Amino acid sequence: MLSHHECSNTDHSHNSHNRNRNKELVSFVTDTYTAVFFSPTWFRFLLSLHPNEAVRTYFCTIKDRHGNTKISLVSSKTKLHNMLYRLLFLYFSVVHAELEMVQVLVRHGDRAPSFTYPLDEPTFEVSKHFPRGYSQLTQRGFKQAKEVGTFLRSRYSGLVNQFNRKETLIRSSDKDRCIETAIGITQTLFPDDIVPVHTFSHYKHDLLLKPNSVHCRRVDELVKDDKKQLTTLVDSEHKDLFAFLSKKTGWNLDGSRISDVFNVLHRKYSNGVPQPDWVNLVLSNVTELKRQFRSIEFNSDEKSKMRTGYLLGQVTKDMNEQKESGRKLIVYATHDATVTSMMYSLGISDHQLVPYTAALIVELHSINQRKYVKILYRNSTLSNPREMRLPGCDILCPMEAYHRFVSDRIVANKEEHDVICQNHIFREAPQTKPFDISSLQQLLPEEDNLFSTLITVGSLSYFDLYSSLKMKH
Repeated sequence: MLSHHECSNTDHSHNSHNRNRNKELVSFVTDTYTAVFFSPTWFRFLLSLHPNEAVRTYFCTIKDRHGNTKISLVSSKTKLHNMLYRLLFLYFSVVHAELEMVQVLVRHGDRAPSFTYPLDEPTFEVSKHFPRGYSQLTQRGFKQAKEVGTFLRSRYSGLVNQFNRKETLIRSSDKDRCIETAIGITQTLFPDDIVPVHTFSHYKHDLLLKPNSVHCRRVDELVKDDKKQLTTLVDSEHKDLFAFLSKKTGWNLDGSRISDVFNVLHRKYSNGVPQPDWVNLVLSNVTELKRQFRSIEFNSDEKSKMRTGYLLGQVTKDMNEQKESGRKLIVYATHDATVTSMMYSLGISDHQLVPYTAALIVELHSINQRKYVKILYRNSTLSNPREMRLPGCDILCPMEAYHRFVSDRIVANKEEHDVICQNHIFREAPQTKPFDISSLQQLLPEEDNLFSTLITVGSLSYFDLYSSLKMKH
């Protein structure tokens, strides 16, 4: 592969050898796009012209005296191609591209289960297999977190190579496993620095990184209805499976409790904890059912907006204000539900379970003073991140197009979240028969004025009276 500052002398002919060299040139330009923006589609178009004519073309990447990276076309030996290249030269020859900001949403690392099943409790030694306790990050999970930090340092060292509190923010959910994941990331991302990890007071109020735990009446109702329908379906299709699992675990199981089974079996399996042979027979089916039940929590624009619309708004706001804030890197340590919902919010979900330390990456690029957004998803520590395409947009999505897509998916603040969640809408008190309010007189002290207060209210139901009495006493 050619370096960023070398010239390429590539003979584009019709034979297979030169076609391979053409591919190398396209790969070269694609691989270096973070420094230089070029559309590989344009190159494929140019390389496809007059395939029977041998064309010798020279490409170079150079830096001018201001340090700006340029890519230039030097010469062509075919007049037609030379004319086309010259016409396109002004468009292609000098491109100033800069990566301005990166935001990373990463799930915590491998964790212990939250509990075990009843028939396993008498013999399972949690301290032996999970010495840090239930629900906590494992040593394996901490190593995964450090690997994420290594990856980020390798990919973005040109953006941030040492910690600067103005440029970098590390934010975590208040759960221990997320805080520890964030710490693991910082140890390899900034190995020579002490990096603070910011968190929120309580996860049940953290609309940014633990939205699945924040009260939202409307989404709870939607998910409840969808789960009821899915439970009916899977119970009929997997009757024997649930009977088998109930017998083996000691739980009375149906589809709605598949997450409990997955919680135990998968987390033990991923940590090499010895399990009965029957686990291997059912684990794939349990995982697939878990995937289905997880997806229906976020699988509509309305659901995902109520869950991660606020986070999407914050990510967008930070990009809009990057120049003023000077922020270059934000890392969020969070949960699988948050990453899953965010992918639905962006219209890029693959409908799969989010593995440990999976990372959703949002890059902000400036190309000739125009802003572009690029989204990547890294779902394995063994693979490179996958480029994701927003609906109706290119891989490098112009900021204007990005704004059009996300504008009605964003929740501006917690007050708006309460409104769309219908958290302030209360059900009416049940209808009751007329009640003789005078019968309450004997329940109250003579000096108490509650009775006279109730009289002025008018006709009251049992519910109203009970509530009033409870508040008073």
